[in-house]
Amino acid sequence: MRRRIAALVALLALLAGCGGGVEGSPVAAERWDPCSIEQTAVAATGLDPEYREEGWGRGIEVPDWGRCVFRAPGGADSPYGLSVLSSTDHTIAEARAKSTNLDGRDLFIGGRDAYMFRTEFGDAIRDCQIAVEVPRGVVVFNALYNKADGVDACAVVAMHVDDLESAVPAAPN
Repeated sequence: MRRRIAALVALLALLAGCGGGVEGSPVAAERWDPCSIEQTAVAATGLDPEYREEGWGRGIEVPDWGRCVFRAPGGADSPYGLSVLSSTDHTIAEARAKSTNLDGRDLFIGGRDAYMFRTEFGDAIRDCQIAVEVPRGVVVFNALYNKADGVDACAVVAMHVDDLESAVPAAPN
């Protein structure tokens, strides 16, 4: 239960990290559903293909973002979850500009612009996010670990992004 609460708090902080004003004219766009990633792709990256948690939890609405959580094998005691978030209202530039995003590094993944960063959630959580550009918006992959586990969350999330990048909408031209 503590891990679930810590993960939810961490993800809400991530959203704040990618938030901000958006300039220009609004364009109606359908947000990509992160839970549309096929079970075979989830299994191929080493996650539990039978588990997916859609949305933010009972009573929590975050209209700017779609969310799907996949977890490592091990049931409720799995060491981490991989959250995949999708927004048409936010951009990769916002993640780069947010001063509370730490250790930022530009990447190029599968022919598209990407940005890896960490955030600070306190003494217990180690996290890493990779924001990936999509035609209208951004998809953010997020892995959270207990710091005591000693796992490099960025290595974990990078592996999953490499495996799942082809499941997200095509890179912008």
